[in-house]
Formats: sequence, C-alpha cells, structure tokens
Amino acid sequence: MSAAPSPVPDHREEARALAELVGGDHRAAYELVERQLGVLVLRTQVLLSLSGIVITVTGFSGRAIAQSGAAARYAITAGILIVLAAALTAIGGVLRLRWLSQTLGADARETLERGLALRDQKARFLAVSMVLFGLGFAGYCIAIAQLLIDPS
Repeated sequence: MSAAPSPVPDHREEARALAELVGGDHRAAYELVERQLGVLVLRTQVLLSLSGIVITVTGFSGRAIAQSGAAARYAITAGILIVLAAALTAIGGVLRLRWLSQTLGADARETLERGLALRDQKARFLAVSMVLFGLGFAGYCIAIAQLLIDPS
C-alpha cells in the first residue's frame, strides 16, 4: 500500500524546489511558471468554447426543450444560468489580465513565489468555473432527457 501523497508545498517551498529543478536558473523557473499560466488560459478557452456551444444550442432548441414540461423548463433555465456563471467566473478570475512581470519582487525567489501565488489563484477560479460548468451542463442534459422521455 502506498503512502498518501504529501500536501501541496507552500509557495516558498515550491519556488525553492523549482529553482533546484532547473539548476538554480531562476529565469528557467520563471518561464516554467509562465507556461503553467498559459495552460490555465488554454483550459479556460476550452471551457468558454463549450459554454458558447451550450448557449448556441439553447438558441436553436431551447424553446422546444422548454415546451416539453415544467421540469425541462426549470432545468434548462438553471443550466444555462449556471453555465453563464461558470463563463463569468472564468473570464473574471482566469482571463483577467495580469502580467507575470507585474509580480517581480526584490529577488528571484520572491518573484517565483508571487508567480506561483498568481498561478494558484487563477487555478482556483478555473476549478470553480469547471464545477459550475459541470452543474450547469448537467441541468441542461436533464432538460434534454426530459424532452426525449416525453417528446409531446
């Protein structure tokens, strides 16, 4: 039986470990954090694309789905509003522009720590957005299921 994973290190420890990983080259460590921030943006763009698809499909089929019954009407309404909340959370929390260079500190280690804190903050917003999207998409799927169960 394997041991439980160790808790996530604090930013100071992670910055130290990153600097050590790249042989003390703080620029390489900084670029690694920069790439991680780029991954967050890419994943946010995927979430926003999926949100756009949900909104577009609702524009074409929403009325038919809502007319299949009260449960479908409430589910699709809740679903689309929760997907909207997911998109707004992603836009405001992850895509809000803040340059990594704005985190420059007194020394390289401090800069890394600030960059890691920014990364973690944006990752939390993305995690919340993904949960919201999942909930909204579930409501949307429930509404579609209602239509399929009772197409009259």
